[in-house]
Order: sequence, then C-alpha cells, then structure tokens
Amino acid sequence: MNSPTATINGITIRNHAQPYEAISAQRPDLSQAGRTVLVCGGSTGIGHAIARNYCIAGASDVIILGRRSDVAEEAAFKLNEAYPSTKVTWRTCNLFNRDQANQLWDDLEKEKTSVDVLIINAVGQPELKSILEQGADRLWQDFENNVHAPLYLVERFYKQPGHKKQKFVVSVSTQDIHRWDSAPQMPGYQLTKNSFATVMQQIARDTPESNMRIISFHPSIVFTEAAKKAGYTEDTLPWTDENIPGGFAVWAASPEAQFLHGRFVWSTWDVNDLASGELRSQIDSDPWLLKVGVKGL
Repeated sequence: MNSPTATINGITIRNHAQPYEAISAQRPDLSQAGRTVLVCGGSTGIGHAIARNYCIAGASDVIILGRRSDVAEEAAFKLNEAYPSTKVTWRTCNLFNRDQANQLWDDLEKEKTSVDVLIINAVGQPELKSILEQGADRLWQDFENNVHAPLYLVERFYKQPGHKKQKFVVSVSTQDIHRWDSAPQMPGYQLTKNSFATVMQQIARDTPESNMRIISFHPSIVFTEAAKKAGYTEDTLPWTDENIPGGFAVWAASPEAQFLHGRFVWSTWDVNDLASGELRSQIDSDPWLLKVGVKGL
C-alpha cells in the first residue's frame, strides 16, 4: 500500500505516507481564506484531519457535521482553541436521514450561510454478505446511504441561492472503486462507492470547472479511532499519516488542482508528479484517464 512509488498508466511517480511540502496547508498558494467549508463526518478520523487542515489553511469558517453531538462539540471546541482565526462550528445531522439533511440546508439558507467547499466523508455500514445473500432490499440501503444521500448534498450545495463564486466538492472515496479484490466481504460498499464516483464523474462532465470543481480521492489507510476499535494496532498495517488526506483535501480546492476536475486520484500520490511531466500530458490529452470505465475498451 505505502510503497515509495506508484505506477499510473505505465508511469512511475512518488508515493507518500508522510506529509510533504506540496500539500502543506501552511503554503500560501493553498490558502482557503474567505471560504466556508462544510465537512461531513468532521468530528473524528480522516474527516477531522481534513477540518483541521482547512483551519491551518486559513478558512474563515469550518462547519463540522456529526451524528453524536458531544463528539462534534468537543471536536469544534479543540479546533477553535488551536486555530482562533477560523470560526469552527458544529451541527448534529444524520446525512442518511433526508429530513435532517434537508433541514441542514434550509437552516444554512435562513442564516444566509454560503458554503464554498463541501467535503463528502460519510458512508453507511455495509452488510458483510454476498449480494444475493443479503438481498435486493438490503443492498438498496447501501445505495440510499452511499449514492442517494451524498448526491442530495451535492445538489443542495450546487443550488445554494445567491452563491456566485466557484464551488468545490472534495469527495472522500476509496481504492475499492477499482480494486475489486480489496474488500470482497462487503460488495455493497464497493458497488455503491464505485457508483457514487461515477455520479461525480458525470456531474463534472455537465458542470464547468469554473462553476464547481469535483475531485474524488482515496484517502489511503489511516490509523483512526475507528480502526483502533476494530482491533487494529499501530503495527497491524503500514498506515498513512492522517495529514496526507487532510492536506490533499485542501490542495484539491486550490488553483493547482484545477486539471483534476472530474477525476479520481489517491491522496498519497505526489501532486507535483501528477501536475507535471508525462503523466500530466496524458491527463490533459485523455478525458477518460483516472475515471471509472471498462478496462480494455
């Protein structure tokens, strides 16, 4: 997983497990000053690392969404203490509940809060059974949670009244959308995450980057509290530092990432190698590179 290099379409680039300068949220070129950022699942884990990095990058406002009010409140409190120049607030919202998601956006509109960056980082609990064993109705719950629910967020985000500036959707995806053997025990998760990446890809085709940029990325494997509760230890796997996906999510909303609109990448890939040389030439010339499709056709 965390080898020092990665090969993309026959081209070898650097691969990172530890933070590096190009995605440092402290870089002036990655500044998020003047922006309001909504982070789904921002109370813990990768989502919290993303929220923290947006604070470091100078975002004016960071809104943390979580299902547990005590955890979300504590997360926001700690970020406010550490980064007083950013206003960090929290809201309790189960994004899989349409009424709650609808109320979230209605409240933001009533408060005249315009969101500039949407971080999609929420996933439903999959059934650990084959598709036919769990059945169509149970599988459809995964589609509701992992496709329908986040799509509604993007729709409301895009249709915010009075928001004239460029918007940014940064979607935390997974390697499982293309590595079908990585988690065969939860096919519903793989299928629906692949489907949502395809939805984001299609929306990007229909939406000029200057209106709304969309980038999906694999965050790598991070030693989070959830991983610890699942029985993993720091020595179980070659973990990636949480500031890799955290910093990458900030970089994805910077001018430097414009060329990746509508594509899927890994947060561990060196962004300088992505943005230059032969690989960049291939990205610019091939509209289907780093997108969901059928290999061989």
